Order: sequence, then structure tokens, then C-alpha cells
Amino acid sequence: MNHIEITESNYRDYTSLDIVAFSFAHGGAMGEPGGIVIIDRNGTRYHANYCYGNNHLQPEHIKDIIPVIEDIDWKQIHNEPYHGDWYFVYLGYGNNLLMRKEISEGFKQKVEAAHFEHSGELYQQWPGFVLGLLGNGDPDLTMDDIYDEQKQSRRLNR
Repeated sequence: MNHIEITESNYRDYTSLDIVAFSFAHGGAMGEPGGIVIIDRNGTRYHANYCYGNNHLQPEHIKDIIPVIEDIDWKQIHNEPYHGDWYFVYLGYGNNLLMRKEISEGFKQKVEAAHFEHSGELYQQWPGFVLGLLGNGDPDLTMDDIYDEQKQSRRLNR
């Protein structure tokens, strides 16, 4: 398994992550409603879901793992993408990405160089872009790869 699953039963073990970027899907988002993907400074990936799953993370515990989430004004952030040390990118269809300001310029350059034709392409590519900027992990990793890992992990845990 290439990611760590954060659930209601283990979330206390992950309250001091050095998060560099995370995606947050609203409950009605396309892709994985309620899905959260986190990348820390070492390139370690974490996943949680606050809507679905047998041991899903309770919504009130998201802030314990991602403290900045409590301060986000989701209605205003679309107009002001910088929020303190964080930079916001709307990935489309209810999916959001926040990353540390320190990697935001490099991220923007990667997005511009990619010349995406469809809005879903950025959603797919963001994990690899962040890992490439960190120099830790697979710079070609996509959200589909992450979903495949999750499916494989669930099969192994049955």
C-alpha cells in the first residue's frame, strides 16, 4: 500500500502531519464525495473520507488532522486564492485543493505547461505535480492511481 488510510479509529495518530497539499471533496462532489487526499512534506500520502466507508472519519475530526480547514471560508476563497500560508485551487465539480504557498508558483507553472483541455485533467494530475515539486514520490501519480490503490487495499483487507 502506497498511502495511509486515516479513519475514525486511528485519526489521533495523524494530528501533527506536516501537510504540503490536500484535496477536499464536498459531500456531493464528483470523483469521491467526501474524499480527502493529503501529501506531507516527505511525500507520504494519506487518505480519508468523511462521508462514506465502514470506519469513515467523522466530519468534526477533519480539523484535528487539517487545522487550517476550520478557517476556510469556502464561499470567499474562490475570490481570494491565498489564505495565509495556503494557496487554493478549484479542481472542479466540488473538488478543492489547498497547498502551501511555497510550492504554489511551481504548481502554477506545471499547470500552465500542461495545457489541459478539460477541467477534469487538473483533478487527475495534481498529486503527481505536488510530488514532483517535492522531489519525493511518483511525479506521474494520478487520482486514478490513488483510487486503484484504495481498491487493492480494500481487497487485501477483506
